[in-house]
Amino acid sequence: MIKTAVVGASGYIGSHLIKKYRSHYPDCVGTSFLSKNKNLISFDIRNPNIDLFNLEKTGHKAVMIASAKSKISYCEKEPLKAHDVNVAGTIQLIKNLSKTSLKIIFLSSDYVFNGTSGKYSDEDETNPFTVYGKHKKIIEDEIKKITDNFLVLRLSKIYGLKKGDKTILDEAANLLKQGKHVLAADNQYFCPTYIDDLIDTIIKIQAKDLKGYINLCVPEIWSRFDMFYLLAQLINQDIHLVKKIKLYDIAEMKGRPLNTSMTCK
Repeated sequence: MIKTAVVGASGYIGSHLIKKYRSHYPDCVGTSFLSKNKNLISFDIRNPNIDLFNLEKTGHKAVMIASAKSKISYCEKEPLKAHDVNVAGTIQLIKNLSKTSLKIIFLSSDYVFNGTSGKYSDEDETNPFTVYGKHKKIIEDEIKKITDNFLVLRLSKIYGLKKGDKTILDEAANLLKQGKHVLAADNQYFCPTYIDDLIDTIIKIQAKDLKGYINLCVPEIWSRFDMFYLLAQLINQDIHLVKKIKLYDIAEMKGRPLNTSMTCK
């Protein structure tokens, strides 16, 4: 395993990453914005001074950038504030890291694709519709201009299987168990990936010292309706609670990509 610092270690993916790295290297650096977790270092990516961490001196070989304003609706409503974190701060962090020997790993998103066709390859053109996707694309385009010691991992929807983890299945299961309807689009497709599979695969990719742009997801393509319908069956809840809709039936979803499925060769 490569000793890796995690910027954004209090988020869902970041917290799993730092736990994995610290299972081998207990002193791996993990950061969080105004973190109340005493095991993480408070760090504002908008002012990304990495000198305080002494990462090279402590044997770190890579830095994982998992920090972002990732809520799609927030980015649409507060594009400038989101830009400060997702673009300006991240680019400055990459520039600072490029002056070191540390490999830079940036977690991107399937939202860099416009979602009109699906089954996007690693090399397909990125042309996002959403503000969040546009922010990710800017980083993808800029990082190669700053350094050649980088890896961009494009992720699809990440889910867990623990009650209360607030991922996609948890939210739906809570509604179903309360006997409430779950609105589920049958025309939005993606490649939902289990968090443990994601972490294990990142570790394997690092071990191979891969660089460039890589789609990281399962090869299966699902709609929300298909996922939630099967979920209702598996947890013995009324399947009729899963209501089939079209994504744009929900006003705030208009403009979201419909098919961001990726191939992961």
